Order: sequence, then C-alpha cells, then structure tokens
Amino acid sequence: MQKFRRLLYPALTLCFLLGMLGFFLGRHSVDGLMLSTQHPAPAETQNRSLPAVPSAARKTAGRIDLNSATLEELMTLPGIGEVRARSILAYRETNGPFRQAADLMNVSGIGEGIFAKLRDYVYVEDDHESTDY
Repeated sequence: MQKFRRLLYPALTLCFLLGMLGFFLGRHSVDGLMLSTQHPAPAETQNRSLPAVPSAARKTAGRIDLNSATLEELMTLPGIGEVRARSILAYRETNGPFRQAADLMNVSGIGEGIFAKLRDYVYVEDDHESTDY
C-alpha cells in the first residue's frame, strides 16, 4: 500500500502534464495558426467586403428556375423525389411554362405544405417573377 501511494501522485502529475501538453498542441494547426473559435479573425479578413452582385443574380443565386430545371435539378429540392420531379416536368409540358412559382401547387402531389418547403429554392424567370409567391 505504501508503494502504491508513493507512485500515485507522480503518476497523476504525469497524466495531468501529458494532458495539458496534448491540449496545447492540439489547439494549433500544422502551420501554427490558432484553430480556436474564441479568438477573433485577423484584421485583414474582417474588413473584406463582398463583391457587388446584381440584385437579380442575388435573388436567384442558388435557386432553380422551374421553367428550365432538369429532372436531376428538381430532385435536389426538399421533398421532391423522382416521381414528383417527373410530375413537374409533365405539368410543364402539358400546360406550358410556369407563370409564377406558386403555380407549382397545381402539380399533382404538391400542396401548400410542400410548396412552403420549396418556396426559397425555386423561382420563375420571366415578367411575372415579382409575383412568384
């Protein structure tokens, strides 16, 4: 028991020191930059302004045009699988181009709930774009 007590404190101290060493080494990347999110970004990255983007491009960035979307593009939308994507394409072929994004609710299997999920991901590029919701 006496031998155990004599080894306990040095062993605990060694474990603590190794843990602290690992903690401090783990906070630095290979090139020496801090990875912690608690530190502010360097001043040169904080003052960068975003490039100017035309308002029309900003409005449609990352969104899918319902009148030109392919089957694969439609299938990337939330709640739209292959069957609904094919229904959208069939509706477009039968009835012509969508006049507004809300016309998507005329497609069989797409109601207000599904359209609410899609609203931010789709648009219609034509003169009626201002009324697409």
